[in-house]
Amino acid sequence: MSAQIKRSLHIAAKRPGRRRPVRSQSPLSGAVGWCLLLITVSAGLALAVVSDRYTFSLQSPVRIHFQSPLVIASKTTGEEAAAAQADQAGRRLTAYQQYACNKFGSACREALAIQRAENPKGACEIYHYNSDGTLDWGYFQINTVHLTRVGLNLRDLLDCRANIDFAYQLYQERGFQPWSTYNNGAYRRFLRNP
Repeated sequence: MSAQIKRSLHIAAKRPGRRRPVRSQSPLSGAVGWCLLLITVSAGLALAVVSDRYTFSLQSPVRIHFQSPLVIASKTTGEEAAAAQADQAGRRLTAYQQYACNKFGSACREALAIQRAENPKGACEIYHYNSDGTLDWGYFQINTVHLTRVGLNLRDLLDCRANIDFAYQLYQERGFQPWSTYNNGAYRRFLRNP
């Protein structure tokens, strides 16, 4: 190989090629990344703690008045709540079912079975015509004959929590006798082991 060819190869080898531009990272971008990571981890831990103690259900955000589309109720623990969940083939209890269990206590299973027999969809704003000309309203299908009570109105019967509260009041006064599905035994099909 000639000296001239060797020199040109040597010069070509020393010639710098195209270099990619080096991006400089500012110390601020690293701090922002760590802050975002810290916020994400904190939010995840907070969500885990809250979801362990509460249950969440979505509802329609628009009613006669505006309301929150998220329903939050304390989780019920204990044998009755576990049995009520088992009655639903293991599906988690909704926030309204949790609220009802908190109200009815040891009668939680029967109350939820009656509610499902009366109102299988678990809707709050629902009604049913009866053969005697009355209507059943809301989550526990409270009959309109109770509208004669002082302080109770139709709007209350369409509000799930108020409906559950009134159902519990009826239960305290007369047991489950006011519900036809209890009297005719139809609620039993919603209990896994009656």
